[in-house]
Amino acid sequence: QERVDGAIEDVKQELLNYCNENKPDSLPCISNDLDYSGAIHEIVNGSVPIHTKEIEDTWYLYASELEEAYKNAGFGTNPRANHGMVAIYCYISDKVNEWYHDEAQEVFEEWQENQPQEQE
Repeated sequence: QERVDGAIEDVKQELLNYCNENKPDSLPCISNDLDYSGAIHEIVNGSVPIHTKEIEDTWYLYASELEEAYKNAGFGTNPRANHGMVAIYCYISDKVNEWYHDEAQEVFEEWQENQPQEQE
């Protein structure tokens, strides 16, 4: 969960950075706008553990969720392929996208409220 929470915080910061740079009128698309540069992919990828013990601990705690995320992504039939890291990536990515769908609008509206008003 710490990895998911960290990824979400990083995506939230990426959203704010994108908004500050581009001043959008509506919530940017996580795939087409925020991840255009690969930033979201990098955040999720960087959240996947690389050490065998951490990977095995993650699988011990979340095996069914990881298997489901892998299956839903349609990558194949073996969620433990590549030491199970792809399934962990899928799980973190799913959680990031769920957060974005459920909560990012609120972050965006807060950002909009804090923007200086243009004078006419």
